[in-house]
Amino acid sequence: MTTSQFTQWRGIAWKSSAAAAASIFLTSIYFAVILPLFGFTFEMLDDHVAAINWYVEANTSGVFQGLMVCYFISQLLLLPVPFALHNIVSKEHNSVYSFYFALIGTVGAIIAMAGPIFVFANIPELTNTAAKNVVSIDTMVMTGNMFADLTKDFRLFSEILIGIWLIGFGFMIARNTAHRVKSLIIGVFGIAIFIIPAIKLADPYMHSEDYIGLILAMCFILLSAVAHKSKPEEFID
Repeated sequence: MTTSQFTQWRGIAWKSSAAAAASIFLTSIYFAVILPLFGFTFEMLDDHVAAINWYVEANTSGVFQGLMVCYFISQLLLLPVPFALHNIVSKEHNSVYSFYFALIGTVGAIIAMAGPIFVFANIPELTNTAAKNVVSIDTMVMTGNMFADLTKDFRLFSEILIGIWLIGFGFMIARNTAHRVKSLIIGVFGIAIFIIPAIKLADPYMHSEDYIGLILAMCFILLSAVAHKSKPEEFID
C-alpha cells in the first residue's frame, strides 16, 4: 500500500466512524426525546400490544418510521468502516485475522440495515389493515408481535457481530503503542456490545440493551480517533 492509498483509507475510516457516531447519538435522542412527545413510553419496548395500539391509534407511523430512517442511516455510515480500518492496519498486523474481523463487522452492519427495511415493507400495510378493521385485534397483535420480534432479533444479532469485530480489532492493534489505550478501550466496549445483546436474546426484559447505542457511539468516536491519528510509518512497511 502506498502512502497515498493509506491516506485515502484513513480518511474514509475516520470520517465514516465519526459520522456513524453522530448519527447514533441523533438516533438515541430521537428515541429518548422525540418519540415520548407523541405518547411513546419505554414500557412499550416490552409490551407489543401497547406499542401496536400506540402506533395505530396515535397515527404516528411517520414518527416511528423517522426512527427507522435514523437507525438505517447510522448503519449505512458504518458500512465502509470495517474494511477501511482493515486496509489501514493489515500491513502491520495479521491480515487474515484483520480481514475476517472486518467481514464480520460488515455483515453485522448489513443485518442491522435489514431490520428497518423490513419495518418499512410491512408496518404501513399492517396499520392500514388495522385502521380499516379488516382483521381482528388478535390477528393484528400476533402479526405485530412477529414483526417486532423479527426486527429486534435482526438488531441484536447485528450488535453481537459488531461486538465481535470491535473485540478483534481493538485487541489486535493493542500492541501498537501509539494507540494502545484507545484500542484496549475499544476491545472492552466490544465485549460489552457482544455480551449485552446476547443476554437480551435470552432475557427479553433485560433493559441494559436499550442504552447500547451510547456505547456504540463512544466506540465509533474512538475508532475515528485511532484512524485520524494513524500515520503511514506506523502501518506501512
